[in-house]
Amino acid sequence: MKDIFFIFLFSAWKFTSAQTNTSAPCKPVTLPSTRLRVTEKEAICLICNDSLYTKRNATEFSWRKNGNQDITSSEDQRIHHHGGALFFLPVLLNDTGVYSCNWQGPEQCANITFEVIVYEANPFNRSVLYTSIEEQVRNPGITCPDFAEGLCKGGKGTLVWYKDFKLIPNESEAKLRINDASKNDEGIYTCKCSWEHNGTIFNTSASRELKIKAPSVLYHPEIQSPKSNATETAELGSPKTLVCEVFFGYNVDDFCEVWWEINGKDKEKWESRYSENVTREVKDEASIQKAVLTISSVSESDFHSSFTCFAMNNHVWVNSSVFLKPRETIYTLIIVSTCVVLVFVLALVALTFFRIDLVLLFRGVFRMHRCPADGKIYDAYVIYQRHNLDKAVEEKMGRFVSTVLPDVLERKCGYRLFIHGRDDLPGEDHMELIETRMKLSRRLIVILTPGTGRGYEPGAVPEDYDRQVGLHHALVQGELRVILIELVKMDSYSHLPQGLQHLVLKSAPLRWKEERRKGHSPHSPHSRFWKHVRYMMPVPTVICARPRRHKTLKQKSPLEDQSPLSPMEVLP
Repeated sequence: MKDIFFIFLFSAWKFTSAQTNTSAPCKPVTLPSTRLRVTEKEAICLICNDSLYTKRNATEFSWRKNGNQDITSSEDQRIHHHGGALFFLPVLLNDTGVYSCNWQGPEQCANITFEVIVYEANPFNRSVLYTSIEEQVRNPGITCPDFAEGLCKGGKGTLVWYKDFKLIPNESEAKLRINDASKNDEGIYTCKCSWEHNGTIFNTSASRELKIKAPSVLYHPEIQSPKSNATETAELGSPKTLVCEVFFGYNVDDFCEVWWEINGKDKEKWESRYSENVTREVKDEASIQKAVLTISSVSESDFHSSFTCFAMNNHVWVNSSVFLKPRETIYTLIIVSTCVVLVFVLALVALTFFRIDLVLLFRGVFRMHRCPADGKIYDAYVIYQRHNLDKAVEEKMGRFVSTVLPDVLERKCGYRLFIHGRDDLPGEDHMELIETRMKLSRRLIVILTPGTGRGYEPGAVPEDYDRQVGLHHALVQGELRVILIELVKMDSYSHLPQGLQHLVLKSAPLRWKEERRKGHSPHSPHSRFWKHVRYMMPVPTVICARPRRHKTLKQKSPLEDQSPLSPMEVLP
């Protein structure tokens, strides 16, 4: 009995083991998840990796949403499946979720997941675009994605194309060919398949963006910044950034590289306070690369270092170096500003107190050796009182007019003067002489004395007519500039004619002193008095011709004699 009982137990165990092996679970297969972005109100179909389950003889399929909602196979439902195909007829916004397909075969089983994201139809969301197409070819082709084109295979549906959501007529092939493509052909191309299911027409579409790339043009690298041997300021202990920007050409896809070196060392040998970042960008189809060198803390050694940017393509390489210098502190700026202000003040003072010396120096350096173009013969017409003078004043006047004035201005300075009693001829008409000689003169020198106008009526002596004609030319016609010389110190000018008083108010007379001052003789052209006279006189010029007697003179006055005397004037 005991042996029969053990035989029964052994037989039962063998049977149970056989049953257990027959219903053993399949070997699971792990497959990647698929993400699908679609637009609402379109029909979509998810395929459960048919190539895999066909080879494994899959016999059972089940679909679930979010892992816990079973999906029916009833065609009455908007979402249902036919074996390994899951249909959304159509898809709605609330269908967004994760859908899993479970299939089982004799030896293997698998779970495949699909992440479905549904977007609103309006406005169009670029997230639903399939891979963009960038073409340089003359006749690019746009292929309809399998997601839409697969439903139209075998004549099951009708395929049409849209560009920027506008119908392209007479295009129904799965690949849209664009002839002679240009920038105007860029845009979003959509293929739409209209297909029937259980008597209802559904639409499935897929979109791609076409970009036309201009032809690639490769240039030698051009370092736009920094310029060669440029200098930039930096502050000790502060961070500093150096940017190297290089132009390589247009739409360049070839090998191009930009990098920095410090004292001939590449970044593998740099200190930790140096770092580099290289970026590539396109500006108006221009291919540009930037290498940014960052110094976290500038040290004293950086002011003695060379930072060199290198750029290279398949043909040539170039480089450009930049150097750092310390940034000027506020104290340096104060010192520099103070020096500039002092120089400006000193120049202004020199110009104010030495303007006469500067003008005379300028005249000496650029002295003209040409004939004057104004038709003038005399540089100055001298008016002085010759009658009714005290004996001492008369002697001083005679000495000044006959000796000193010609000796300094004519012999030493090269001027030509007209002086009565020396340059007039006996028997010549006095009034005509005055008129002609004044018109041939550039300046009018009037010598003032205390006796002018005393003891006689105006017009009683010949020199009164000189003054009247000269003042008329100077004040009314503006043809002559007047130089007033005071021969003897005068306490008052009230005895002078109104015209002369007006000129005295405008410009104080020059005071003549016979005694020697500061080492200069009274006859020296470098004395202060004669410097003032020379400053007010025109620039000496070569005398080309002497006036002819009884010749009609032009009435036109030179432009220089029509404007007031400028302190800085050099030319006559």
